[in-house]
Amino acid sequence: MNFNPKSLSPLGVSEPIDVLLADIAISVQLSKTEHDKAVARFETMQDWIDRKASPLHGLVRLMYPQGSMAIGATVARVSDQEEYDLDAIVDLDIRADSDPQAVLDTLYEAIRGEEGSRYFDMTIRHTRCVCVSYEDGMHIDLTPAVLVALQTPRTSTIFHSKPEDPQVEDRRLLANPWGLAEWFKEKTPKDEEFARYFEKRSLAFDARKITARAPAELVPDQEPAYQKSRALIALQLIKRWRNVLFSRRDRLRLRRPPSVLLSKLIADNANRTRTLSEEVLHQACCILARLEFGKARERLIYEANPRCPADVLTDRWPASDADQDLMIADLRDFVAKMYVLRSGNLSLAEMGKVLEGLFGERPAKKVLDEYVSRSAPGGNRIVPATGRVIGAASGLVTPAAAKQPAAHNFYGD
Repeated sequence: MNFNPKSLSPLGVSEPIDVLLADIAISVQLSKTEHDKAVARFETMQDWIDRKASPLHGLVRLMYPQGSMAIGATVARVSDQEEYDLDAIVDLDIRADSDPQAVLDTLYEAIRGEEGSRYFDMTIRHTRCVCVSYEDGMHIDLTPAVLVALQTPRTSTIFHSKPEDPQVEDRRLLANPWGLAEWFKEKTPKDEEFARYFEKRSLAFDARKITARAPAELVPDQEPAYQKSRALIALQLIKRWRNVLFSRRDRLRLRRPPSVLLSKLIADNANRTRTLSEEVLHQACCILARLEFGKARERLIYEANPRCPADVLTDRWPASDADQDLMIADLRDFVAKMYVLRSGNLSLAEMGKVLEGLFGERPAKKVLDEYVSRSAPGGNRIVPATGRVIGAASGLVTPAAAKQPAAHNFYGD
């Protein structure tokens, strides 16, 4: 394959770092096999909860995905020891003022079934959802919900109950994950020219687009990165970086900054840049500034669902100043490394080491090796000391100086 960076400059992917980040984003998506499996399990679970022997038979109005699967932002596991999940809302035809413990217990019983049934030893009841864990590391979190009349579409009551801790009161909360997903999509439209570039590039990777067939509302096809906006790809890369950090032994017991919060903050500042690496850096800077704004005022960050103000996205993280301070320190390190990656002063080998530290050794090393092998044939070659790519017909293309994203203080002052 003849690779000429100069021909890609209108798309914002003329620099090696942009190409490498794009390929890492593609490589850390769920594989076709993993996504197929998630869709099949989603379909099966819908039918299982509504089976004749279920205490919820005839009471399931709809089951639909929420969170990362709803916006196409799911990323693969960092290691075989980690889990990846499919989040779903189970819309029930029951009273919204139902007892929270009873609702969660009933969903738990409906899924677990009788001893010897397929999910009996795989089902765990949590505070707001019921989790089914599979042997291959995947789990499905199912949140019971009841539609609320006279609200924005799909605003629902969800239930909070922790019977093992008598000090935690049962609660009913308003939420609208579907509305948040739709808002995110509106704020992060695709760039057609950018999409065409990724369409061509995706031929070198496993095609991940899947057609789902389900009687329930479908899990969205796992879109290849080329069908996404730069902001959505930036979200996946930042989530991958977070997952790598929190896969470390010293962080295994810590709660991660939630994906729903990252999604909200990234959508707030989406698509104000020209290249993928600039978008990733810009988004990291914006998240950092938002957290530092709260810290400077001795407050924890507070964010709510734009489609449901009562749906607080930060109600469980950060739980303390320590949580927030750790994320601030992590982001400062991430931003510093992104500036270095965009500076044009690193060799490809040096870039590879930084990328391995940020996104994991396996995807970064594989992507870098493929980049080198792809650039060498056909007259294009890489100058190892600088990372520059020389095209046979185009002359020397040098990395441009990194452009710092415009300052943003979120409050117009």
